[in-house]
Amino acid sequence: MSVAAGMLRTVGLITDYFLAASDAAAAQHLDTGVYDVGLDPADVLEAKGVDPFVMLGTLESMLTPVAYETISADPTPPVAMGESGEHGVARVRGTLTSALAGLTPERVPEVAAAWGRTEEFGDDPDEAGPAGFLADLTALARRATAQDRHLYCWFSV
Repeated sequence: MSVAAGMLRTVGLITDYFLAASDAAAAQHLDTGVYDVGLDPADVLEAKGVDPFVMLGTLESMLTPVAYETISADPTPPVAMGESGEHGVARVRGTLTSALAGLTPERVPEVAAAWGRTEEFGDDPDEAGPAGFLADLTALARRATAQDRHLYCWFSV
């Protein structure tokens, strides 16, 4: 089973998005998470289970001309994984980071509403929920782009 398929079925997934200059710098947060010493709080976004593989793949397919099937067939492998496989750090695809950085604030509610209706959000989606997260993720992507850094996700099952 691919990492992405496993994430969708996992109950109790914890995710946090953050900025780092490189895969090696991001991997340093594998065991400590993103709330350890060294990260600016402005560089961290609590995501409450928004997985970087399936859910962000769906978002990427909505924001770019790339089909979800193409995105899921070529997943970005985690840059670090814990020994037990229960936690890791994954880099958000550069195409998605660029698309998020270019998403205007006016379009966020529209995109969030469509994204919130996808099956990954469950049978009773809260369209307002992803709007706040999407606005914050967009701001983080803009910060990453402006500072020549990358967007990462720390995850734990």
